[in-house]
Amino acid sequence: MSDDDFLTGFEAGTLTELPHRSHVRLACLYLDRYGEAEALDRLMAGLRRFAAAKGKAEKFHHTMTRAWLELIVAARRSYPGAADVDALIAVCPALATTRALARYYSNDVLSSATARADWVPPDLMPISRGV
Repeated sequence: MSDDDFLTGFEAGTLTELPHRSHVRLACLYLDRYGEAEALDRLMAGLRRFAAAKGKAEKFHHTMTRAWLELIVAARRSYPGAADVDALIAVCPALATTRALARYYSNDVLSSATARADWVPPDLMPISRGV
């Protein structure tokens, strides 16, 4: 599926699923097209809308969404030659696992209702310190 078709399907809520690697792809595409601030705004709104369209509005997690974007930004800064999501994951395999945030967040903090509803900074290590 082309990047444009992927984004259209995501934004319309017509994709049947959005597995982890697709989240990473989505973040990379938004960063490329809109820059960091607008990418975050689009991810927040789009993931809320997508979860609601799938009848799973409760699955949206504010802190995870922002933290993943920050992790992807940090990886792209560390590996500027990785031009697309496949290349980025190849040089930074931590991005391929949903557990990557465990390096930065304790389970108690990340699983809290506060983190789900609003931004909570990492409690173990700043994301900017590396992927």
